Amino acid sequence: MENPVDYNETFHTLGRYTPILEGIDLLYYGNGRLSSNIYVLEAGRTLVDLGNFGGLVEELEEHYPYIQVERVIFTHAHLDHIGGLGEILTRWTPQIIIHREELECRLPGNVSLREALQEMGIKEIWELKGNEEIPLSDRTLRVFYTPGHTPGSISLYDPAKGVLFSGDTAFPMIGEEILLTAPDPQGGDIQELAEAVRMLAHLDINAILPGHLFPFWDKPREHLKRTYFELQLQIQGREDMALINTGIFLADLGELDEAISFFDRVLKQTPNHPGACFTKGLALYQQGKFKEAIELFDRALEVVPSFQEAQQARRMAVIALTGREPE
Repeated sequence: MENPVDYNETFHTLGRYTPILEGIDLLYYGNGRLSSNIYVLEAGRTLVDLGNFGGLVEELEEHYPYIQVERVIFTHAHLDHIGGLGEILTRWTPQIIIHREELECRLPGNVSLREALQEMGIKEIWELKGNEEIPLSDRTLRVFYTPGHTPGSISLYDPAKGVLFSGDTAFPMIGEEILLTAPDPQGGDIQELAEAVRMLAHLDINAILPGHLFPFWDKPREHLKRTYFELQLQIQGREDMALINTGIFLADLGELDEAISFFDRVLKQTPNHPGACFTKGLALYQQGKFKEAIELFDRALEVVPSFQEAQQARRMAVIALTGREPE
């Protein structure tokens, strides 16, 4: 039985909640956005993000008496994630690991982060491009380039445990509460953000450690799927297209029954919606239900006779059903 989480505490040994997170600790400052979560690995040798509050060095030394911070990995360069760096540098001089795009972001005073780090005396910077592996003593973290929130946002993935450090790319969906990351007005992009979520959903994920709010390990992919749908609502500005695009996304994940349920939500409102008829037909085709697929392609073609993709899909379904070309 898992131990209950006391959300009023700031320090959490995550392994006490689930074995998946053994070796990862969390400095957690609640639901606010002024300070990010700080994840502590290797008993303090590696930190993921640094929050933005005073007393960080003192708190780290309290929990890790013999700590030596060797590296800090930043998921992106917003102040609520990097603000603790100045204090860290009063005690340690760690390697900084960050995507190269973030080094060019502009800070107050119109100075780049790269210039600011140089002024702070940082000598060792690992400039990430994406798809690198960061070897630690107890795990290897794979870097995924997940732009959208910022141009250089990254996520970190431990494939051995299925643990994803999602930064501000994805947050938990708590009940009916919708918490979406917002693209930075200086270079963020909501389309890229949706594609990043889509990519992460293909991973084998057992737990997600977000940049804000508490980590979650109960059906983590469901949170990513909900996030993708909510982003599509913003991108499309139309529920029918958000449902169809999310259904396509689910079909791509191999979850055809759930994909069909999204297409059916559109067809319930508009029975001959050509896009929903076509995409549901494709899903049924993948399930080997060729007759039902043909009926849906016909419905799409009744509305849009020139729908070439539906024409071709119908032809393929007829061949699969009858073994010959349609008349």
